[in-house]
Amino acid sequence: MMDYLITCTTISFSVWLASIFLKNAPARISFYLLMFALFSWFIPWQLIPDTFAAKVRVDAWLDMAPFSLQGPVISTQAEAGIGQIHAAQTHWLQQFTWEQLLTAAFFVGSVVFLLRLWKYQARIKLLNKSVIHCQSLTAAIQTYPVKVTELNTPAIATGLFKPTIWVDYQLLQRPELGSVLLHEATHIRQGDIIWLWLICLTESLFWWNPICLKLSENARQLLELSCDERCFQQLQQKYQFDLASLLLNPLAGSSKQSLVGMPILNVVNNKDFNMLRVKMLNKEKVMKIKHLVILMAAVSVSAVAAAQISESKAAEPVKQTAQSAKKVNLSEAFKAQQAALLQAAAKAKSQDPADLKQVVANITDWQDNRTELTWREEEKMKLNAFMLLAHVQHKLGQYQDVITRFEAWYPAGSDVPFFLRNFTASTYLKLNNPDFALKELAILQQAIGDDIRPGSLYMLALAYTEKADYAEAIKVLSHPNVLDNQSTRMLRYYIYSQQNDVITRDQVKASLPKDIASKPATLPEVGIPGSPLLHLLSAT
Repeated sequence: MMDYLITCTTISFSVWLASIFLKNAPARISFYLLMFALFSWFIPWQLIPDTFAAKVRVDAWLDMAPFSLQGPVISTQAEAGIGQIHAAQTHWLQQFTWEQLLTAAFFVGSVVFLLRLWKYQARIKLLNKSVIHCQSLTAAIQTYPVKVTELNTPAIATGLFKPTIWVDYQLLQRPELGSVLLHEATHIRQGDIIWLWLICLTESLFWWNPICLKLSENARQLLELSCDERCFQQLQQKYQFDLASLLLNPLAGSSKQSLVGMPILNVVNNKDFNMLRVKMLNKEKVMKIKHLVILMAAVSVSAVAAAQISESKAAEPVKQTAQSAKKVNLSEAFKAQQAALLQAAAKAKSQDPADLKQVVANITDWQDNRTELTWREEEKMKLNAFMLLAHVQHKLGQYQDVITRFEAWYPAGSDVPFFLRNFTASTYLKLNNPDFALKELAILQQAIGDDIRPGSLYMLALAYTEKADYAEAIKVLSHPNVLDNQSTRMLRYYIYSQQNDVITRDQVKASLPKDIASKPATLPEVGIPGSPLLHLLSAT
């Protein structure tokens, strides 16, 4: 939420500052800049990099190097990755309240906009009751129908699909009538009615945002100034004199705010601003090189602000550690269930099959009898429990039981954490079923895109190797994300041996330790998946 506010505020401030320096440029340029700033508040900047950030969070899980049963049960790197996942999830949880408040504010704003729309329609119906169609004025404008009624303001233009000009009956006897009609017709030709509706929508939805309200006010003023500039080009000094005349000799009752749909019907109704309009017509508005420089600077600052949030958001999950994840506020129910889970899995680090079987029974019984938590905590608890159970069952060689438990805990159609596909893929490889392993990895790759991480690439190459599809395995190992470590070189050594590629095999063999290179090439084993809770258990 804070990223969103900072980004939008930066864009708005840079655009507002640029509009000040562009006061001698055509008003339409500054108007478009302000509308860009207003529309930036509709963009959820904090969500744009979430897809990439999600890849980074998943990558932390996938970056697992294979290891044998004699190796450590969980690496520091895996623990850090797990901590990053939990930290990222909790960060989302902490912002949930802000999202609720923003949703409530938008709901109120939507009601305000609908109320304004209803008042607008009511005002139009009221105006139509006393309207007089003036064919002579319509003929003078040639394009848009003109209706005469009591407005208490010289004129307004309405209608998105059927634009209409409304003129106060008092204006019929005034010499400024022609300038007023030209002014309203110019508003219609420039599409200002559409822009006014968009401004009104923004004001309504962001009623709580003083920055948006200020930008909207300035945008309305610039619409008037832009229209004045266009009319002045046609009528020259006459338009300026007529504008000043209306200011000095206003219509009777023009001070009354009788238009209940004022936020939509009127562009600006302010005496001080109308005086400014007259003064601004004395200045020549020409686009100069310095104006282009200012315009480019404002756009550049906006682009940098948007890019900065993407960069910081994408890097955030990588910078978070397991230590920061421990600072998360969790419910007492969650803490109690985790304590019970750790007690049930107290001997998960044991190498005694009897102890490990008892751990499996304890975790299964714990899962069957515990109370369901709130949604986010429930997902986290189930994830921790499954990974711990899968770790123990892999040590026991109960690979089919891992798949059975996965299908029971995550039935078809449920929201499965992407990185668990690595767990199921490694389990299928243990079951000598590379086709199913490839299917799981395909689901993972579809979720995170082409930026698949080294651990998953290694497992993918291993699956193709078990299928004897050596060409595809070599293709996977040529991916730029593949790590050049001992496990990868051992796999290459095995593949080239199976292909009878003696030259390449010997090149790879030369990079291996002597105790491995002196033996015939063998297919590397799949490692045991880790769990973030193992570091909380004492060694047995």
